[in-house]
Amino acid sequence: MKAADETPGTPLLPSLRHAANDTLARAAQSLEAAAGQPDPATAIHDFRVAMKRWRALLRLLQGIVGDETVMLRRQAGRLARPLGRSRDAQAALTALEDLSASDTAPATMQAAAARLNDIRKDSERAALDPATLQRLRAGLARAAEACANWPLDTVAFDDIAEALTRSYRRARRRMPADWDAATAGDIHAFRKAVVIFRYQMETVEPLWPRLMRAYTSEAQKLRMRLGRSNDLLVLENFLRPRRPLASWRKRLVAPLQARRRRHLAAAALLAARVFADKPRMFRQRLTTLGRAAALPQPPAA
Repeated sequence: MKAADETPGTPLLPSLRHAANDTLARAAQSLEAAAGQPDPATAIHDFRVAMKRWRALLRLLQGIVGDETVMLRRQAGRLARPLGRSRDAQAALTALEDLSASDTAPATMQAAAARLNDIRKDSERAALDPATLQRLRAGLARAAEACANWPLDTVAFDDIAEALTRSYRRARRRMPADWDAATAGDIHAFRKAVVIFRYQMETVEPLWPRLMRAYTSEAQKLRMRLGRSNDLLVLENFLRPRRPLASWRKRLVAPLQARRRRHLAAAALLAARVFADKPRMFRQRLTTLGRAAALPQPPAA
């Protein structure tokens, strides 16, 4: 690791400490909100988002901090796991909303949504028992304690740029070469890599906020399209024989699959833009932005 004063991107460095502290604080706040609300769906979603952001940051820092980030990343995955069943029900509900513009009868949509809401609420009650809440609180406390000892204020910009380039390369390699032939597993692997890359890019937004936000906005649009596609797959799983929504299968599968094709077609166009550059060019752009950010800034007009 290079010393901080050798890097072109000094303005970035304080954001790493802030990103870590803010992510864990948001997770803790969401957890307490979920524990204290009769309908904790939004708070649970916020907790899961914070855990995704935390795991992405840990992956970014792995080559800088070391193996402790791997252990913490696995721990974070275990922390989010008890909320998985309620997540699936919520994803299916989101997919139903996505299908609201189809020709499916409103009565069918309402009945299916009511069944999913019951599943979600039952899952949330089961997941948020006192023992689970205590495990989640303890896990977040251990993560915060470990993070406090990391030398995040002396991280070189080049180390972050190299880690971001690896993440960019990983996502670009997983981008389907033929979207029509891509399996659900192919799309899922690409989506996971995009989610990680999108969250990691937040660490460099302070370098050049307007320009970087324009790029991360495109990455977010891609993430959302892939997420909508995944939600529809989750809903389709609920529609399988002997599953909770099996009785609505014939009425929902056709519009579901048509909607998913639309999302994937849009995702293909967005992915071509987000990952247009070869990794070497992406790395050069980061270096250029870092050097520009380190220059003395002109006084405000």
